[in-house]
Amino acid sequence: MTIKTVLLAGAAAAFMTAAPAMAQETTPAPAAAPAAAASSQQSLSLNPGSSVAGPDGELGKLEGVQSNAEGKQELTVRGADGQLRAVPLSGIRQEGTGVVVAYTKAEFDAAAPIPGAPPAPAAAPAPAPTSDPMAEPTTEPTDPATTEPTTPAPAPAPEAATPAPTEPQ
Repeated sequence: MTIKTVLLAGAAAAFMTAAPAMAQETTPAPAAAPAAAASSQQSLSLNPGSSVAGPDGELGKLEGVQSNAEGKQELTVRGADGQLRAVPLSGIRQEGTGVVVAYTKAEFDAAAPIPGAPPAPAAAPAPAPTSDPMAEPTTEPTDPATTEPTTPAPAPAPEAATPAPTEPQ
């Protein structure tokens, strides 16, 4: 019976000495968790009107943030076509005054517009063309400081009376 005890004690000692080495090989996951927690706590400055870009270019201008049907937050971005679309927050980071997300331009263009979203703000109206075709064309105002002074054209000299040709006598 003592032989069995000695063998079992030896096996237990072997496992105990090997356990710390095995534990060190499998611990990289907890080391990555604090880094992920630190990056998730960084603060972002999300200002309406700031640029939102993906890995392959600008998506549009930020309008706000909303919660989707799953309860996750997402950005609302107005694209160049004037449509308001939702952009997931995955891979979000601050770059200057703009925001960069891991959402490509192709994904953004393929996404459905947000139903019931307000239309894009209207651009400044262009001046309406005149309906009178005989109207005088308008000239651009000029800044007198940047133009050279013009001198009036000299008045035409009165024509001198030319003597009538005389016939030789």
